[in-house]
Amino acid sequence: MISGTGEKAFCAGGDIVSIYNAEVGKPGFDKSIKADFFADEYLQDYELVNMKPMQISLWNGITMGGGVGVSCHAPIRVATEKTVYAMPETGIGFFTDVGGSYFLSRVNNNISLGLYLGLTGFRLKAEDLVQWGVATHYVTTDKLQTLRDDLISNVS
Repeated sequence: MISGTGEKAFCAGGDIVSIYNAEVGKPGFDKSIKADFFADEYLQDYELVNMKPMQISLWNGITMGGGVGVSCHAPIRVATEKTVYAMPETGIGFFTDVGGSYFLSRVNNNISLGLYLGLTGFRLKAEDLVQWGVATHYVTTDKLQTLRDDLISNVS
């Protein structure tokens, strides 16, 4: 099971902030992070795609960029009413990475939708995520803990 911690976000750009802080020499951020960060991230995403155990992603809150990469290949992707999903990399002059060209081209079996999301960084909310097939399921946040508990106790 892949999920964020807290109530605000599954993933919200902490990776980019860390790289930026390392670049500008902010205390506590090692400049060497830049050399290996993306290679490590992409390798991790690739390994997650190839894992044999069933993966379930619980998206509650902001789900963007690298967080999408570690969770979008799970066959079960659950959104809540607080989920806001996007691949905003193009807004900072980057390209849609973390396997985006693969999974976005398959959104609802309609490459146009995925291209739109990848090129614009458009944000989708929960109802759109399910309608477009980005999320496979929806649950309200008041039932999210029950879902987690049921999954933990019933998955062998």
